[in-house]
Amino acid sequence: MALDRTLLARGPAIVTYSGRTFYTNADILSRFGPVWNPVSTSMYGQVDKVLADRIYKLPLRLWGAWENLSVLFPSYAMSPQAGASIFGATATPLTILARNGDQITYANAQITKLANLFFGADSDLFAADVEFTCIIGNSSGSTLFNPEDPNAYYTTATGQPYADAAFAKTNYKRVRFTGAWGTIAGFMSIIPQRGFQVSWELDVQPLTCDGLGTVDFTVGENILQGTCKCVPIQPTMAQLEAQVAAQNVPLGTLLGATTADLTLTGNGGSPVVVLKNAGITEHGYAFGIGPLRQGEITWTTTRGFSAGAPDAVASVA
Repeated sequence: MALDRTLLARGPAIVTYSGRTFYTNADILSRFGPVWNPVSTSMYGQVDKVLADRIYKLPLRLWGAWENLSVLFPSYAMSPQAGASIFGATATPLTILARNGDQITYANAQITKLANLFFGADSDLFAADVEFTCIIGNSSGSTLFNPEDPNAYYTTATGQPYADAAFAKTNYKRVRFTGAWGTIAGFMSIIPQRGFQVSWELDVQPLTCDGLGTVDFTVGENILQGTCKCVPIQPTMAQLEAQVAAQNVPLGTLLGATTADLTLTGNGGSPVVVLKNAGITEHGYAFGIGPLRQGEITWTTTRGFSAGAPDAVASVA
């Protein structure tokens, strides 16, 4: 069988979303995985599968540039409201455009998993993928397509013009960081031994409709939890013990009883990430030739309120 070498399409791509261009430091893997449910009988067991839903996931490992922050850390995540819609009334398309002109455009995408971060000079900023979830799009206004409609979820094209004028190498950041946990003694100028590791748990739940599948995602009751881990050099044993609930604190005490904003600042004033109302949930000590006495500390955000209204969970700048 003869092989036509022109059919061996390949090459990198850029992602455009909400008016921004995203660059990755790893390959972009666009996987189509519809949800199939088993069809079973008592006599013969599983005899087939039935198409139940379509949800497409697009994970992106971004390169180490501090850019597109308002898109990567949307308000529905940073200032979440339990029960709120993620996708809203207007569909936001996401496009993957390869340098050879191959293109896939998802009809309706939103970020459902924030990228974990590493703050320090020893690694790139993005320590994990940001994940987009793509669902059924809108036919007009806020009216949804039917799943069987053409291009209800995505469109493909070839021979599209490729152009890119957004790449800015100057946005690359890899600097040392310091931290400040409010004005708490011993924690106002934290130098981490191995950088700060920031992770996020965004609680979003799919909203399904019979015959249409997943039509939206809803912010769940756990909203957004931000966590920071590091091995701090500054605080003494006494200063650390004064701030944790390891002992001398009654069971039933709220974590929010001993919290403050944890501010992480890069050398030169950028990036700046603030975990609001953060409290220490784990700590320990290490004894040995190599490790520092103060072991790894974990801070976790709690929800603050101003005049009865919930505050933001975190901010980035």
